[in-house]
Amino acid sequence: MDQASVRQETARQEKDQSWLQEQLRIGMGGGRFPADSWLRQDALAELYGVSRFVVRGALERLSEAEAIEHVPHRGYRVRRWSHQERLELTEARLVVELAMAPLMMARRTESLMEPVRQACAQFEDAASEGDGEAMFLSNHAFHRALAVLAGNRQLADQVNWLREQGMRGAGPGWPKAGGVERSIREHYAMVEAIDAGDVLGLQGVVQRHLTAWQERFDR
Repeated sequence: MDQASVRQETARQEKDQSWLQEQLRIGMGGGRFPADSWLRQDALAELYGVSRFVVRGALERLSEAEAIEHVPHRGYRVRRWSHQERLELTEARLVVELAMAPLMMARRTESLMEPVRQACAQFEDAASEGDGEAMFLSNHAFHRALAVLAGNRQLADQVNWLREQGMRGAGPGWPKAGGVERSIREHYAMVEAIDAGDVLGLQGVVQRHLTAWQERFDR
């Protein structure tokens, strides 16, 4: 194989690994691969129609990002955040997201609100169908669209990074009865607060939304 062919093959494999890495993240967030589950290379290769080489590369990348853990002589397992880690991530998100609320009010436009409204409705539709992966994606889109309203890419990138850290090791975000319905209500409440220019109302909903997992954990 000549050098040009080698480069093309390497680029293709890297692209496939990046694609699979994202599919696995979606699977972990949507409940296909819950925390503590094992990720078997043969099964993943068959499920996603890729080679074991691609699977191994994607798993290594996820392990480096600490989304999963490598257990010697056993394989790769989806990592579960400790209670303390989730508390610290929640505190960090609250600091950033509550501070963003006034900026969101001041800089919102109807064109920026459209993706927020669309993702809000898509999450409700996915929930009604019980589609965990679609819920994960639409929830992801909703919160990313909210962050854009602040008009500050540095803040948006920071809050998106913090949220995605928490998502990767927590398992499905709606583990008990009522969790999904509550998330839907809170999403719409955020939109209503923004439309009304109610900064304190938005901050209150955001705080309840981010700490809901603690209430479920403590029951």
